[in-house]
Amino acid sequence: MSTRSLCIVSGILLLCGGCAAPVDRSAQSGVMVTADYSRSLSAKTENSAVPTAQNGPWWHYYQDAELNALVDEALASNPGIEQTRKRLEQAAATARRSFSDLLPSATMSGSRTTSNGDNESPSAFSLRGAAAYELDIWGGNRASYKSDDMAAYAAAADIQAAEITLSASIVENWLSLLSLREEEALLNEQIETNEMVLDLQHKRYENGAAGALDVLQQTEVLERAKAQLPDILAGQEIAEHQLSMLTGHSPSVAPKVSKEKLPGIIPVPDTGIPAALLEMRPDIRAAWLRVTSADWASEAARIERLPNFDISADLSTASTKFQNLFNVWMLDLALNLVMPLFDGGERAAEQARQAALADERFQAYRETVLAAIGEVEDAMTRNYHQDKKITAIENQLDVSRNALEQATISYGNGDTDYISVLNSLISVQSLEQQLVRARRDLALYRVALYRSLGLQTAAGGSHG
Repeated sequence: MSTRSLCIVSGILLLCGGCAAPVDRSAQSGVMVTADYSRSLSAKTENSAVPTAQNGPWWHYYQDAELNALVDEALASNPGIEQTRKRLEQAAATARRSFSDLLPSATMSGSRTTSNGDNESPSAFSLRGAAAYELDIWGGNRASYKSDDMAAYAAAADIQAAEITLSASIVENWLSLLSLREEEALLNEQIETNEMVLDLQHKRYENGAAGALDVLQQTEVLERAKAQLPDILAGQEIAEHQLSMLTGHSPSVAPKVSKEKLPGIIPVPDTGIPAALLEMRPDIRAAWLRVTSADWASEAARIERLPNFDISADLSTASTKFQNLFNVWMLDLALNLVMPLFDGGERAAEQARQAALADERFQAYRETVLAAIGEVEDAMTRNYHQDKKITAIENQLDVSRNALEQATISYGNGDTDYISVLNSLISVQSLEQQLVRARRDLALYRVALYRSLGLQTAAGGSHG
């Protein structure tokens, strides 16, 4: 074939290029997304301590430098995050390798030969260059590159999802630790109170103003309080272990946390509408990108069953003298056609496998969307009802304290026995502990809401 004819054929084939197109899907096709969430929350609930709005990470609402340092260290050193980053590097390298298939390849080689190894003997010099280019007329190489490129973008979204999960885990363990410290301080106060009451009952018993049963009942209350302390201390150590491991340290390395009680509850974020989750949550974006990647891979497998064309060029020269090496060149151009005739159904089976894989990933995407909406719904429900629960416990605690005061006065006047005082004391101390735990749960539910919405920034800022 002449050079002119080859160029004409090549041009025609190139005009036919770019025929690859994946399955036409929509990010909202097959996904049932309601117009709004079933539960709405006000920006400021009864038990929220709303700080000044800001545009930084949402955990900056707590205004705690130690917490910020823990999150920063975890994002930089956590082994799980590092694994995800390395997966991104692998995916990006794979995409770059696929992109190289869209470009020509070229090689060059040279040689010198002699008759007997003597430099003065007659020698021969040769130089050869070769180039090849696959005419991607059906778009198969482009489809493969698109598939790997989408996989790389999905890996990048995985990092964002991992960072959201990690930062929320740090805050949750930090809140749990502070709650347990506050509960320990409360329990120590209750133990001290119970010891004082027991000492008073001993004196009353010695004076004949109280019975032995009163002393034993108060002793039981004291020992019951002491028995709760080991679980609280163990919980603190476990929370510290978790914080150390999340920041990439050994559990034996204690994290720097000096605060001793729970901070105020951070504000409710702007939840938007359910459809906004498709853009806000990186795990949903990653799932959709993997659907797109699989669709392009399926298209590439289909194109593998079509004929393949490539152009090759071979340029060479040879001479017995080096200075004459570049005087005469030989150029060979070729257009090659490779057409699969019989492969036992291998390519058809691969196409069917890739198509099924794409459909599987689409169903996984639908599942991810539904699970995400469910997480937001659950988080909003828990926040709403927990806020009401805290208010109810506070009201009940006020009544119980008044009842304890009246029972103590009546007992001192001899109008009632000690069991009334004891029951009121147990009720007050139990409600005090419940209130600390309820506030901790609300703080954790608020964090879960930020996590479920896929947020990295504060409520007043842009979505992460």
